[in-house]
Amino acid sequence: MTRLERLMGIALLLSARRRLRAEALAREFGISERTVYRDLRALQASGFPVQGTPGDGYRLPSDAFLRPLAFTEAEAAALSIAASALASSADEGLRETLGSALSKLESGLGPEVRAGVRSRRASVAFPPGTTKAKPKDGPLGEVLEAVRARQVLSFDYDAVTGKRSENRRVEPLGLVRLPDGWLLVAHCLSRQAARAFRLDRMQRLRVGEPFAPRPGGAFAEVIAAEEEKRRRGS
Repeated sequence: MTRLERLMGIALLLSARRRLRAEALAREFGISERTVYRDLRALQASGFPVQGTPGDGYRLPSDAFLRPLAFTEAEAAALSIAASALASSADEGLRETLGSALSKLESGLGPEVRAGVRSRRASVAFPPGTTKAKPKDGPLGEVLEAVRARQVLSFDYDAVTGKRSENRRVEPLGLVRLPDGWLLVAHCLSRQAARAFRLDRMQRLRVGEPFAPRPGGAFAEVIAAEEEKRRRGS
């Protein structure tokens, strides 16, 4: 789990509960209390309204829950995706708490923003247990936005063999978190088939024109088809 994911997880837990002590947060995230205090200070410095003192516990003020519409779609989606990442490697109790926090977050959003947040979250897959390691760098933000906006991506790609293919053009469908990075699932325009690309192997990423959805080519459908192929091959 990255520090950003942990900070967002702490913010969501504080939003879902009345008060949390540092030792409880340390147990939830498998970190020291010293790290918890450092994370809480980072949240406070970024403007998150955390109140409390060591030993007494930490909470959000009651009026913090009266401003859910201050979240933009991108901000709410970032929280939602981070919670999904955390839940993929959390125990049952933490998963339930994160689910409750997300429900409260979404309940304060307008219908269009809520639909946008759910659409963005559905475009990212987190297989269980894959978020414990820090992912390698890659253009995650740009790719996520291209998935949302349905825009063609062009890039040079360094294959595992060491060979570079130039100007790969794809229609991005969604992302899958790996133990050590991110995988883009996309419709490759040169191969005219679904392909997967590691973000940390992409070079010179360019965002291009919009594309229309293909019948049977949605992210969930492609993932389901690949899982069915694996089952038949096993």
